Amino acid sequence: MNPVRQALAKSVATLLAVAIAVVIFFSLRWFSMAGAFTMANAPAPAQCRAIRGIQGPEDFEVDAAHDTIIVSSTNRRAPKDHPDPRDGLYALKLSDTRAAPVKLDGAPKDFHPHGISLYRGDKGEETLLAINHRRDGGQAVEIFNLTYDDGTPKLSPRSSIAGGLLISPNGVAAIAPDRFYVTNDHATKNAPGRFAEDYLLWPHANLLYFNGTSFRISVQQMAFPNGVFVTPDQSHVYVTLSNERRLIGFSREPFFGSLTEIGSLSFPARPANISQDAKGDLIVAGRPNLMRDNQFRADPTKPSPSKIFRVHLDKSGVPQSYDTIFADDGSRIGGASAAAVTGDTLLIGSTLDNKLLECSLH
Repeated sequence: MNPVRQALAKSVATLLAVAIAVVIFFSLRWFSMAGAFTMANAPAPAQCRAIRGIQGPEDFEVDAAHDTIIVSSTNRRAPKDHPDPRDGLYALKLSDTRAAPVKLDGAPKDFHPHGISLYRGDKGEETLLAINHRRDGGQAVEIFNLTYDDGTPKLSPRSSIAGGLLISPNGVAAIAPDRFYVTNDHATKNAPGRFAEDYLLWPHANLLYFNGTSFRISVQQMAFPNGVFVTPDQSHVYVTLSNERRLIGFSREPFFGSLTEIGSLSFPARPANISQDAKGDLIVAGRPNLMRDNQFRADPTKPSPSKIFRVHLDKSGVPQSYDTIFADDGSRIGGASAAAVTGDTLLIGSTLDNKLLECSLH
């Protein structure tokens, strides 16, 4: 063979081998993230009851002082250009979850909520923050004053925060009525960028901080940051990275809100929203299998598995270990996205299921 052709053939073979290796590498990486190699858990023993009447309860806040659960509800199977008019914020009685949920007035007309956060001031005044995915593709964080009239929650609009950095908001955590952290689960809008973030697991998304005046990037190079939680003393911030299947802890500088990473913890699931129980442990909802999630999104009769983790922190706030306190194959609730422990009760929400789940921990 001609030496030139021989060299060319060798170069082509080498490039082809490298291309195949790269495809195999990224395929294995994606399937690992998606949960293809994660063992499915049988349903964990628990006495549970479905709380129906709320579609897509992706996130919720327990306001125990007012015997209320505030739920963020959006029908994510509805066409983006024709969102469901039932989308909104709903209230449930914590002590009587069998009572019908009540949709709250006071939200904008074009309101399709995602993550929410409840802030309590020193004098008991309350502010509710809610991410809003508008029909036209615009993004905002809506801020409401939350009051109670004879036990009935009332929302009054306070402000609507938007900005160029707010690209694909998912979770929000308030540290004051007008200051908060918010996760961008994607940082690109174009198709190639989204493909790189979703399938090549490009860690390009970020955590934003709104200081009362403007947004700034607090942490960047994150792979699908999802839930965010600020401890009551505001000394620590925790963020779940769904595409990395882990939780990251940060210490927080109080004046500027700057964050320093202190540790992380991996899960056998794609973690979502975060809450905290009375003992100071974090409660993290997770979805073990992305492929089953996508199937559930397309077909509501094929729910995906759910897991709930209790995360133990050390004295410095570093996540150390976890216990699985709930595991389900989807038969009781599909695709868990939020969870909270109140007393001996575990509450679970889902992005795609049309119910909350109330379970006894004993």
